[in-house]
Amino acid sequence: MVEAAYACYFHLATGPGTRLFRGIYPDFAAAQAAIPAWRNSGYDNEASAGRNVDEWLVVFPSDYAIMERLSKLLPDCKLLFDWGGNVGLKYFAYRKHLTYPGSLRWLVADVPAVIELGRTIAQREGAAGLRFTSTLEELPGADVLLAAGSLHFIEDPFGQLRALPKLPKHLILSKVPAHAAAPAWTLNNMGTAMCPYRLFNRDELVRTIEELGFRLVDEWQDSDLSCNVPFYPEYKIERYSGFHFARDESPGPTMPTFGDCPAQSVPVT
Repeated sequence: MVEAAYACYFHLATGPGTRLFRGIYPDFAAAQAAIPAWRNSGYDNEASAGRNVDEWLVVFPSDYAIMERLSKLLPDCKLLFDWGGNVGLKYFAYRKHLTYPGSLRWLVADVPAVIELGRTIAQREGAAGLRFTSTLEELPGADVLLAAGSLHFIEDPFGQLRALPKLPKHLILSKVPAHAAAPAWTLNNMGTAMCPYRLFNRDELVRTIEELGFRLVDEWQDSDLSCNVPFYPEYKIERYSGFHFARDESPGPTMPTFGDCPAQSVPVT
């Protein structure tokens, strides 16, 4: 009875501030299939594209850890790839606090409806260094990959990274729902739409990224976000996580040449 009542509330809830979760699913497709046909799905629609637009100058507590790391990386950064960066929210929020080099290109990758709105805002605000794309085509040329609160919306982010010929030197992840429980997907109602929402196992996440050739440099807690999936207490996440990974470019062990090998006696059999 209680679960049925919550299901009804979950499906009908709309409006600003709506942030609800329901159900546990084995994969993206299963969560996607649970979205009612009469509800918008994801961010590629007018209502969802503009739902966060009022945050374009807001710095949240979780942003300070990112800005601290970017302050050290941006002087040598030619291309920052902002994966799921919405309308350039972090570009605008950070530019009063960080020095953007004149040669910096801040490239936001997002869905078409968001990109259209983002380009309008960038032109209005004279954001010369801000660009938008709907593909990962330019990611191999990036110095920094930033995913601030977007990784859990992407169906197969690591598969997409694995398919690239080259990866950035630095990977900064923020607002990641990662904890000790088994990985799973839930369904998120964000008011304007519903979307599959990935809940990461922290150790698996780190191991997967390390297998891409990165090493974990730093990790922190983002206390301004939490997740509660009713009726699934094991998937309650009190604090989200942030991570800074750097590509491990150290050379592997050098194999000795024949002339370097110490003389060894070989038993005769």
